[in-house]
Amino acid sequence: MQPLPSLDALADPIYEAFYGLKEQPFAITTDPRFFYLSTSHQRAFTELQSGLRRREGLLLLTGETGTGKTTLCRAVVESLGDRTFAAMVLNPYMAGAEIFRVILRDFGLVSHEELRRGALATADTPRLLDMLEGFLVSLLPLSAHAVVIVDEAQSLSAQVLDQIRMLTALEHNGQRLAQIVLCGQPALLNTLKAEPIFALNERITRRVALAPLSPDEVDAYIQHRLGVAGGTDAVRFPAESTKLIAELSRGVPRRINVLCDRALQEGRVDGAMSIGTDLVKRAAKALAGVYEKPGVLVAPSAPRTPVPIERAPEPPAFVAEVPAAVPDPVKTLGLRLRGQDAAALPAAAAAANSDLYLRAGGGTAKPEAPEANVGHAVAPTPLFEPMAERQGPRPRMRMLGWVVSAAAVVVLGGYGWFARGVLATDSGLPELPAAPPPPVTAAKALPPPTEDQVKIILYEMLVGSDQIPRNRD
Repeated sequence: MQPLPSLDALADPIYEAFYGLKEQPFAITTDPRFFYLSTSHQRAFTELQSGLRRREGLLLLTGETGTGKTTLCRAVVESLGDRTFAAMVLNPYMAGAEIFRVILRDFGLVSHEELRRGALATADTPRLLDMLEGFLVSLLPLSAHAVVIVDEAQSLSAQVLDQIRMLTALEHNGQRLAQIVLCGQPALLNTLKAEPIFALNERITRRVALAPLSPDEVDAYIQHRLGVAGGTDAVRFPAESTKLIAELSRGVPRRINVLCDRALQEGRVDGAMSIGTDLVKRAAKALAGVYEKPGVLVAPSAPRTPVPIERAPEPPAFVAEVPAAVPDPVKTLGLRLRGQDAAALPAAAAAANSDLYLRAGGGTAKPEAPEANVGHAVAPTPLFEPMAERQGPRPRMRMLGWVVSAAAVVVLGGYGWFARGVLATDSGLPELPAAPPPPVTAAKALPPPTEDQVKIILYEMLVGSDQIPRNRD
């Protein structure tokens, strides 16, 4: 059988369909069908079954966490038959008479709603105890009996433990009405030694303890659980794998379940019908939070051929053409007057121009013959060359001048801002006298025009409008 071709088929449960299992073989449950009778579990099972059949009042079962205490108690109760009423108290954190309400609910006398809102919600301990005693007495004519299993008893308070002692004292016509099984971790032994619980400790008639599985029992334990789930022929754990599982789990059944469940999941991914040590190690790392690359569910693709990367050719060196030197006629005339050879002037001018050009470009080159007039190759300047080497002493002095100028501007600006603030806020400085208002001169009143002046003005207006002819004289 091969893995499913599609990841969509990986539904819960993951590996059951692949290995042909009816259910999860290593589920963390207290199903009594998966209970395995190791040497320690066989002894504890026999002791508890005998004590309950003999109607003993108080029994004690201890073991480390994960050793299967709850599963063992369920298996013992199931072996007692249908006439046994069982109540499982799984929550140890209770106060007051809450434990009696839980027992009545598990026996089927009341419902959750009645315990919350009914008359029993506010009932005190004597009333709840009377109701429980009446139910237990009604079981005697039916040849039935009641068993109360208290799990995680190491976390019970002294008050609740004393209420459990009250249950063990219930009798009717010489017959004990209820039997109590205290299950807990080894710390429960120290709790029972306390002085307030001394009376309860004296009532214990049987004390049994569960131990981890041996390496040989681990192999049988795995095969037993696979057989219950219906997969002994589909998958197997080799001897070296079970030995490694026993070493990693230290024989604790719960740890074995977790590790085997994860190993089957890793085997499903790889399509393996045999769970080898490599899968067990991978499962252990995954449970510790260290994940490795899982197996490949599909065929790997063909390897890719690496493509060589061609490097680009390096750019050629920069060639700067130096312009031909043009002799200055003034300098030529001066040389002739001083008796020097004017023919050497073009070579000197070319050398001077080439040196000046190379200094500006930052390169170095050897000048060719003046008559060739060919360019000079200029070596490029390194990009990450130190600034001191690239700039030289003059740029450094220039930068220092910029820094001094900037500092002077900042200082002067600060003094100006300070002076402005002082002038704006200091009231002790003398104020400038206000400017005098401009003098106001009254306009002179004009005398009214005379009658002759009015006539002259009207005459000029009429003559200008051509309404009166002008005097030609």
